[in-house]
Amino acid sequence: MSHAPRLATAFSIELPDEASARRAAELLTERGHTVVRVGPRTPGVPYPGSWWRVTGLDEGPYPSDDEHWWMAAEERFIAGAAGDLGGGYACTQADPETARRFLPEGETVADRTAAEVREARLAALCLERARVPAPRILHHLKVPEPDSVLTGGPIPLAGLDDVPWASLTHAYGTAEDVPEMLTRLAAGGEGWSAAMAAYFSAVVHQGTHYESTPPSIGFLVQIAKAPRLPARHRLDLLMGLAHMATDLCHPPLPYEIQTRQEIVRHLPGLLDVWPDVSGPSRAWLVVLAAHVPGTASVRLSEFRAFRRSVEGPSPALDLALAMCADDGDAVLDLTLDAASWHDEVPRELARPGALRDRQMEVLLHLARAEFSPRSEMGESETGEDR
Repeated sequence: MSHAPRLATAFSIELPDEASARRAAELLTERGHTVVRVGPRTPGVPYPGSWWRVTGLDEGPYPSDDEHWWMAAEERFIAGAAGDLGGGYACTQADPETARRFLPEGETVADRTAAEVREARLAALCLERARVPAPRILHHLKVPEPDSVLTGGPIPLAGLDDVPWASLTHAYGTAEDVPEMLTRLAAGGEGWSAAMAAYFSAVVHQGTHYESTPPSIGFLVQIAKAPRLPARHRLDLLMGLAHMATDLCHPPLPYEIQTRQEIVRHLPGLLDVWPDVSGPSRAWLVVLAAHVPGTASVRLSEFRAFRRSVEGPSPALDLALAMCADDGDAVLDLTLDAASWHDEVPRELARPGALRDRQMEVLLHLARAEFSPRSEMGESETGEDR
């Protein structure tokens, strides 16, 4: 039984020449995209060496009502085809009528209804596996333990004045205000939410790192290590550090690499809080430790004991532990297993870049789904909670 998705997906593939663009248009037509258009990226300027754009509209139908799964499967195919032909792609979603109205102009190769492409669409997707049931998570690592006090008082930041912040930059210009942001974070209390928002707006703006990002890491770690820091605030910082170390461009940009290096450098000291923190914070510490198997090995027995204390399945902890132990076979098995039920995992595994970076991205997606509470950083960023 087929299913018509609520939203249509418009794919745009940019390719280096007309021949590759027409080949991509053939592929999208064969796969049952309802509207397929091709033309120069700059309309009316088909000069030698110009890039070409192919647009295709996927209106379904899909083999089942698991829309996110089948859309992700189609996106993986498009990504692979675009890469094979020497280009790249982007996609947007809208209701079918709106998507058709705003599809870029070009030579129309195909223009059909969803009913007319039904057989071709289902034939293309029948080569993909349906989603298997996700593990049923029984643990409560999304729920941070309540704090006994609202704030433990300001945390002193050693060396804050030694950094030439005014000569560095962030998203909005000079980083001369970063010390104030960090001091507000160290103060805790009712200003925590605003301080987190200020830092993650300027110093890590929408995931982008700047000159001021790497030198700020040591101060975040100082705050996270402070015994007086409320548990909920520590959890926010650990999640933030995990995202900053993992969720990078492909290939990583220089400031991203430096940020990750700073997090790795401070990781042994950060792990010293292990005996005194609750389960949710421990889960994120294991995720962070997966970045450095050599560093993680000194606490591997403690990590494993923690895993034994966690009830039921935990794909994120299992993968993090395999990465901490540098067990390549187990990491491969666990990522492939996750790819059978998690939308984002196949996409991450198919990306270019170093294998371990892609595996860390997979781990981050699993950790978000399992461990991210509604926090000062917002609901689990990818909406992957199951």
